[in-house]
Amino acid sequence: MNFAVRKIANLFRFVLVHAVAFSVTLSALLTLVTVVAADEIRDTREGLTVTLKCRFSEQSAASDFSYYWARSTGNKFDNVAIKGVQLNTNYRIDFRPEQGIYDLTIMNTSYSRDNGRFECRVKASGTGADVHQEYYNLTVLTPPQPPFVEPVELRATEDEKFDLTCSSIGGSPDPTITWYRVGSEKPLKSTITKGGSKDLRTSSTLSIVPRREDDGAKFRCVVWNRAMSEKDKLETTVTLSVNCE
Repeated sequence: MNFAVRKIANLFRFVLVHAVAFSVTLSALLTLVTVVAADEIRDTREGLTVTLKCRFSEQSAASDFSYYWARSTGNKFDNVAIKGVQLNTNYRIDFRPEQGIYDLTIMNTSYSRDNGRFECRVKASGTGADVHQEYYNLTVLTPPQPPFVEPVELRATEDEKFDLTCSSIGGSPDPTITWYRVGSEKPLKSTITKGGSKDLRTSSTLSIVPRREDDGAKFRCVVWNRAMSEKDKLETTVTLSVNCE
């Protein structure tokens, strides 16, 4: 009888010890859990002011946490703020960790400096474990230049593949370039080559195999990005000449 009681008591202690250990482990995991949200898309324009918010629970406001904002533009990665200290005169930090607030305000935005990815991070000081993360893709809007088509002389040969390439220089973000055959509002399938910078060209290549009846056909190229209103789309129209043998 005593043996059975001791066995039950030992089993109870085993369960209790492991339950406490699990509770402590779970608590630690919850304390250091990384909150990662998808990148938020934000648009602005040259010279404007924009605020990127970073909000976290008050649990992250303890003194054993570190805070920073970082910026990625092209191949460059820089810290722009550490705790309450901003590292650029055009940036301002609202650092109130006791309220779960760590916002970055960018004044006089510029494409060369600010067009890119910003991240806010809260880390545990000892382990370096991420406690909170927020990401923004900031686009400094710039309209693209008017489109142009190559080759200049659109002389194709019947039943032979012919490429029409419509390009636009610049634009932030990269513009969409869409081909249509005049008389139809259905977009034509084309191959896009993105510029990736407001100083480079984005192109859309339309490949066709013209027939006799395509001689004199007109094709329309339409360019647009978010810096423009829908009614301000840029476009150009070209006429195809087909050599029929």
